[in-house]
Amino acid sequence: MKRVVGSVFVATLLFASPAFATSQPQVKTVSSNQSQESKTIKNNIFNLSDQQMKNAILIGNGGLNSISKFQVSQRLPIINDTMNRWQPTVNVTTPYYSIALRSYSSSSNYEQYTLADAKKLSRILSSSNELSFSLRAFGNKIDFAKNINIVFKQGEKVLQPTDIYGKNELASDSGFNSPPYTIGLSPSFDINKIDFSKPAELIYLYAGKELSVTYKVDFSKIK
Repeated sequence: MKRVVGSVFVATLLFASPAFATSQPQVKTVSSNQSQESKTIKNNIFNLSDQQMKNAILIGNGGLNSISKFQVSQRLPIINDTMNRWQPTVNVTTPYYSIALRSYSSSSNYEQYTLADAKKLSRILSSSNELSFSLRAFGNKIDFAKNINIVFKQGEKVLQPTDIYGKNELASDSGFNSPPYTIGLSPSFDINKIDFSKPAELIYLYAGKELSVTYKVDFSKIK
């Protein structure tokens, strides 16, 4: 199979991120060498208005079709692929994206996800020193994730992840004959080393450069 629709993985993607594994915010630092444009774009992503949070909540409350459509609209496009199969689906774990997923999870259980809940989650993510991505990866062995690496590239600068949440876990049955296994992964990168005003790439290394997928990251188009 070339690509798998991500809507069936909404629930697992929701928790494939360190943002949902802890409620303790980190100390925020600001790099002095970031451009004003970078700071502006970063602010638009991480410092949401009440109305933006309400809009994200509405997406989640709209049900599976609504959240799936939103996920697809925010999915990172592939610009280079040497795997030719089993490409992960990738999203940036922003406050807006995370609030929409949390709202969907709550509404699926007939629970209310409030603006206060959204503000709390937004504060945790906006005070973090890390930028995280959510991936739904596929492989042919139950422990395939242990050999995966994911890097962030911007110009000539390559950032190794501070952590890849889920990498040391065993994959689950994908429900397909090929690929047989799937797992949610969330790599995190030092946010102070990223220029939000410049294009970047997220590179998924299934088995080094020979089996890899490169995704385009354009922060100006990310909610």
